[in-house]
Amino acid sequence: MRALLTFLFVCLCPTLWAEQPHAIPVADKNIVEVNNVEQADATYIAANKDTEYATPVRKSHWKGKRIGFLGDSITQNAEYVNSYANLTGCTAVNYGISATHIAKRNADDTKAFEVRYSNMAEDLDMVIVFGGTNDFGHTNTADFGEFSDGTKDTNYTFYGGLHRLFSGLRKRYSNIPVVIMLPIHHGTEIDQKEYVVNADKTITEGTNAKTGKTFREYVNAIREVAAYYSLIVLDAYSYSGLTPMTEIGASNRVFFRDGLHLNAAGGERLARWMYPQLEAVYEMYYSF
Repeated sequence: MRALLTFLFVCLCPTLWAEQPHAIPVADKNIVEVNNVEQADATYIAANKDTEYATPVRKSHWKGKRIGFLGDSITQNAEYVNSYANLTGCTAVNYGISATHIAKRNADDTKAFEVRYSNMAEDLDMVIVFGGTNDFGHTNTADFGEFSDGTKDTNYTFYGGLHRLFSGLRKRYSNIPVVIMLPIHHGTEIDQKEYVVNADKTITEGTNAKTGKTFREYVNAIREVAAYYSLIVLDAYSYSGLTPMTEIGASNRVFFRDGLHLNAAGGERLARWMYPQLEAVYEMYYSF
């Protein structure tokens, strides 16, 4: 009866039958590749229990494109930058400099992001900004300020620096995506801690020694000013799965070198988290 039903189905519905996903054996290996994956929902393909499945290689939209990464030591160390370049095949242009801030502290501060962005190449296909952790973690940082500081050049505040940086990037790169990636958690062991877990297991939020602001307040300021300029925001702070707080004091480091800087595994985790979101960003700006 089953053979008869199959024969009738093939004869009466040849087009439907032809469009079904099918398994293709790979020569000399017990592996199958599944074609037409987008149509494979709720379709079951029989295979031996020991069969391995070939992982499809997905070509990134960013393959061969030039992407500028503006950042601090986490970018300069290049763990996530190199991982993202390997995943996508893009050309990564690394503008990371260790110990730098988003906002300049005075007129002589030439290393701040808000100053350095103007020296970046103009022929980039996308810009990613990843910073703010040093603005919170260092003591020699700009005042915090407030949103209304705007772009006034003599407002040496964190808010002022954000305005000048984001406004400048908007003008310099008006036709390409400018992506602001919120900083990952700052549970560092080498400067100001974002959180302190007390002996009774309660949690105290750390504050910047100069401004008295928490890291959450710095992160929210970045988010607020980015929204004002309608820049794309990737919320690595909330959703990347990277939190050094769980590794402080541990002998086995998983994603962090020192509670702040990513190791190779952490860089890969961040790059893989970025990947699908930035594929969607490409489709907002470019034909495909």
